[in-house]
Amino acid sequence: MKSLPPLPGVRAATVAVLGRELQVQTDHPESLAAAVRVLEETFRDMDSQCQVRWGSVPKGLDTPSWYLLGALNLAHRVARLEQEANQHTQNLEQTLSKLLNDVPDEPSAPVPFLDEDGD
Repeated sequence: MKSLPPLPGVRAATVAVLGRELQVQTDHPESLAAAVRVLEETFRDMDSQCQVRWGSVPKGLDTPSWYLLGALNLAHRVARLEQEANQHTQNLEQTLSKLLNDVPDEPSAPVPFLDEDGD
């Protein structure tokens, strides 16, 4: 397969996951590297869980299925984080609404800083 030149503003990068390499184009190489670390951590966690439960990765599990399970694990994590973020946003909106309800509509009369004597 012929490699295409990078688009303007992006550069070609090679990503290696589970011993397989993939050429990608990115304008955020730091984010890409972080994503690869998260993906590799997910696969290590999956390996560890299989070690604990079955002693090894199940024999009938092929590489595409393993990738799919990794993707499902990450998608589940993203969905859970989005749900938590939405709940946090709703909590903040409720708190802000309560605070705004406590603010009087009309400003109170100004209070002098000094007594009329100047004390």
